[in-house]
Amino acid sequence: DEQGKKQKKKQRHKVLTNDDLLYDPDEDDRDQAWVDAKRKGYRNKQTHAQQTKQALPSSDAILNCPACMTTLCLDCQRHESYKTQYRAMFVMNCTVNKNEVLKFPEQPTKHRRRNRKKFKAQLADSASESQNTEMYHPVKCNECSTEVAVYDKEEVYHFFNVLASHC
Repeated sequence: DEQGKKQKKKQRHKVLTNDDLLYDPDEDDRDQAWVDAKRKGYRNKQTHAQQTKQALPSSDAILNCPACMTTLCLDCQRHESYKTQYRAMFVMNCTVNKNEVLKFPEQPTKHRRRNRKKFKAQLADSASESQNTEMYHPVKCNECSTEVAVYDKEEVYHFFNVLASHC
């Protein structure tokens, strides 16, 4: 009788293991090691010895597709003015459409009031010449084809339609 009570009490207060909880306490460390290895691979210009001694610079965010949440970029810089835009050189799970060209007029730089006459003269000169345009190629997510960025002539990706996980 008393043994039956002890067994019932033990069953009620059974301590669940990590396997029972479907939890691996080392998973976060393995995930971080994978991300660090990917990012180190981007910086293959350095020797292996320098890579192990030098810490990776921090990324401003990890970028994901807004439609399917596929990871697109592990190492990027946030735009200074437009806080929802990022630029990167190394990406994954996305494709540049080289057949399509997007053209945007080049934005004039800001000038102070004292340079107003000079600025007006520059505008007149640029109006008489052919329009200076920046050319980009659209970038789409490989999984769902959502347009997530544009790619410029300097081989830089400019992300604007992404979910950002800030580091």
